Amino acid sequence: MSIEDKRVAFGSDEAADKQRALRGSGNMNEDLMEMARNVYSHLNDEISKKIFEAKLLYASTGDVGYITGLEPKYRNLSSDMQLYVEKLQKGSHCLICGTGRAGHYLAGRFKGFGVVVDAFVDNDDNQSQVDEATGIRILTEKELKDNKALYEGKTFIISYSVKDVALEVKARLMNEVGISEKDIRMGIFDWRNNQGQYFDFFEAKENEVFVDCGCFDGSTCYKFAGWCGHKGYEHIYSFEADPVNYEKSRKLLEPLGKCDLYPYGTSDVKKKVYFAADAFETSCIISEEEAKKRNFEGVEQIETIALDDVLEGKRITFIKMDIEGAEYEALVGARRLIGENRPRMAISVYHKFEDFITLADLVLSMHSDYKISFRHYGFDELETIMYVE
Repeated sequence: MSIEDKRVAFGSDEAADKQRALRGSGNMNEDLMEMARNVYSHLNDEISKKIFEAKLLYASTGDVGYITGLEPKYRNLSSDMQLYVEKLQKGSHCLICGTGRAGHYLAGRFKGFGVVVDAFVDNDDNQSQVDEATGIRILTEKELKDNKALYEGKTFIISYSVKDVALEVKARLMNEVGISEKDIRMGIFDWRNNQGQYFDFFEAKENEVFVDCGCFDGSTCYKFAGWCGHKGYEHIYSFEADPVNYEKSRKLLEPLGKCDLYPYGTSDVKKKVYFAADAFETSCIISEEEAKKRNFEGVEQIETIALDDVLEGKRITFIKMDIEGAEYEALVGARRLIGENRPRMAISVYHKFEDFITLADLVLSMHSDYKISFRHYGFDELETIMYVE
């Protein structure tokens, strides 16, 4: 199957719909499975194989429990997140303190993990007994104090983001209600270990040249510079298509030096595309159909480029891509650059459920002796990074 055929077979919205239907029926496209077998044979270590197997089962069934149920040693989680892993497995029960935006966010995340939210806890006298947005029961701390059966054996999640408020709620739960400290967790609103992501797998070499596709606010470039440390780096080429994020990055990166910033998306060719510009890290290329569904609200037209064209003749040692599902096309557009330089790469492989297979297969078509590794930085199915060397 040619690269173009693979893009049609696995990269289009229509193909994704067909694969979801196959997954729902308990089947998988046989071409995709054959591709998966080839990728698996190139995996570099046991951790990569365990992650790959879990993602394959998730892709086949839609059950995120295959990923959340991975043993801690197979996930690059922060210590705070690890506390959640120990307490909030699929089928466990919890209560969330706070019915604001953060509480609703956590309730939605937990539902996806298969964790049961028995109730919100809120002392607002004006609250009804049921949360209108979620249909989840609302309890007061007094009700908990009077009825231990409402919380016994369950985990309390404090959703308040202001530390002093969160600590005050925690103290009341312990001292007035009688909850054990071991059953209380402070809220986590970023469900990933984004400190080490992209840079904790490889060791920096002398004179690294970095390509950052999807630089968001520019902070990744600083992490790259820190990763290089005393060895220094030769240059950075950074790409950010969201206009607001581009301006943030331009200001942040100005003092860094040796860094070129481009206001483009990265793809296979130069073209105009629709772009959901939300000024956050989830800004992404969308189809015309999706733009119409949004009534073009928050949608802009941007220009994409191929790395082969913009960086032609440049020396490249390390490519990072986290571009919300456009990684396949961007890699195709860097085919010559990768062929000539054989750079190490850190590629996000979770935006489309088949990415962990198709993106690995694509880079192997460029260098058949590439070694493939996977590391997982998130609590659920998100934040899987493919390392290529």
